[in-house]
Amino acid sequence: MIALSRLFRYLVEFGFYAFLAGYWYLVHNLFPWYAVAGALLSYLGYRTLYQRIPGQLPQPALVVIAAVAFFLMLNPLQSLYGASLLVWGVLFALMFRLSFAQLASATWKTGALLVSYIIFLALPLGKPRMGPTTPAAQDGEPLDVAIVGAGFGGMAMGKELLDAGFTNFRIYEGASEVGGTWWHNRYPGLHVDVQSVLYSFSYFPNPNWSKRWAPRKELAAYAVNLSHATGVRPFIQFNSWVEGVRFNDVAQLWEISVGGETVQARHAVLSNGGLHIPKTPNFKGMDDYRGIRFHSARWREDVDLANKRIAVIGSGASAVQIIPEIAKVAAQVDMYQRTPNWVAPQDNREVTALRQWVNEYVPMAFKMQRLRNAASAEIGFRATFPLDSTIRPRVEEQLKSYIAATVKDQDLVPKLIPDYEFGCKRPLVTQHFYPSLNRDNVDVITEGIERLTAAGILSSEGAERQYDIIVMATGYDLADVPFPVEGRGGLSMAEEWAEVPSAYEGMMVQGFPNLHLMSGPNSGFIGSFIIHLEAAANYNIQVIRRASGEFLVEPQQDAQQSYNEALQADLQKTVWAGSCKSWYKLDNGHVIANHPHAVSRVIYDRSKPRWEDFTFTPRK
Repeated sequence: MIALSRLFRYLVEFGFYAFLAGYWYLVHNLFPWYAVAGALLSYLGYRTLYQRIPGQLPQPALVVIAAVAFFLMLNPLQSLYGASLLVWGVLFALMFRLSFAQLASATWKTGALLVSYIIFLALPLGKPRMGPTTPAAQDGEPLDVAIVGAGFGGMAMGKELLDAGFTNFRIYEGASEVGGTWWHNRYPGLHVDVQSVLYSFSYFPNPNWSKRWAPRKELAAYAVNLSHATGVRPFIQFNSWVEGVRFNDVAQLWEISVGGETVQARHAVLSNGGLHIPKTPNFKGMDDYRGIRFHSARWREDVDLANKRIAVIGSGASAVQIIPEIAKVAAQVDMYQRTPNWVAPQDNREVTALRQWVNEYVPMAFKMQRLRNAASAEIGFRATFPLDSTIRPRVEEQLKSYIAATVKDQDLVPKLIPDYEFGCKRPLVTQHFYPSLNRDNVDVITEGIERLTAAGILSSEGAERQYDIIVMATGYDLADVPFPVEGRGGLSMAEEWAEVPSAYEGMMVQGFPNLHLMSGPNSGFIGSFIIHLEAAANYNIQVIRRASGEFLVEPQQDAQQSYNEALQADLQKTVWAGSCKSWYKLDNGHVIANHPHAVSRVIYDRSKPRWEDFTFTPRK
């Protein structure tokens, strides 16, 4: 019995340190070997010091120490990375174990965990800011930082600036509210394609998502709440469309043209995103059509769809969400499909009130759910997205079986099965698309489009179909910045990126000093883009702090070139370099949208800039 008790104690101890290593790695992106080393050092330190601590502190004092140490062990400062994060974790894990072990009874130990729990609830955003948090910008004076865009990326950057003590900055937002893509896009059925528990910032979790994949309205509301909770809202200037960004070589400042005026800044951050700029094919006869035509990114909420004949051009992410919803009220819906997509089923069940309560009042449960989803996404990426994956063919067979079992028209099934690898184009997730194709008022048109006519669409096979409404679900223009950007000596970013868009770490470009990107080339990942934005904001704030107002900083040309050559070499080993044609890559096979590595590795790589790759030039 004694041996079993000892074995159980060892297993619990091993489980604790295994949990710590996994938590530090998956939640706080500590490099795997650092996480394992940290857990091992914590254990060895505890075993070494446990019998050597002189004296005995009062039990209430030990409760407070254990509670605070437990909280800090799992919630390091946002600014820590690499070795400093390792030291933090080991220090507070050791402090927790030593103080917790000296508590005399289960009652005191329970009290320590309860106090730590109260700290979790009291500090949902982590450690409070100690410095000023009100805007210090003055008209006519240069800003320290000008941010373009108040989507999630712009607000993440604003939050990092505030945490670092910057208050002389401004966020320019063209819309009347925050949210970026979730404000601009309003089409029916719109929801996130990443599970909601991951699609939120680690420092501002939302325990009250109504569904596992949150709908657009809740995402837009989350963005508004985020702007208030992080304190960035007073720094946002709404209804301010940026018309151009250029570097003034004489003043050595960035000049932002916005609302008919020019604002100067020492640093500029582009966080304008791309999933809201319509990409519309130029079909013949576009001006001949007399019905209502609009792009899905500019949804006409004033248009009544009831009993209308509607054509949806496109079969991508927007189309598969739109069609099931509008088919409920339209007389007829025809989807014009050029290329089928891999569409995976989705269990988008409602989140129960009990689960929401647990998420809100048991923060560790929410964190563990987030950790589990992050781990699942990472394992799925590592198993499925390498070009030589042996798992992917099995995934494809499962999806083919799902299509055949769901779509009743077996003649249609082959038209819905892609002839390229799963993941080569953007995989789609929805539970409603294929069932909607069984409706009598929904058809899939695989004939090409010859032209638009006054009444509708003429196919390449000569069939003319009449429509009251044509919806262009044809995607977004992601390749170009939507306004002119000029660097040193009038260097045009549009011209630099005309053949191959590239950047250093996706966040800085040689020739554009003190210009920072939140989602530049090769910023796409499998998993939550929010996680990338957190990492990008953390990276950019380190560069901004180091340069401050005294230096101009930019990546060295050879470092940028070497980075991108290595990146492209690794990308050729992924499914994104597969047989399909997609917006992920150029016609020559150069992948411009995605990153070849797992999120955890990218975040770790970006946790500390390689300063030897940069040139710091003192301002005149």
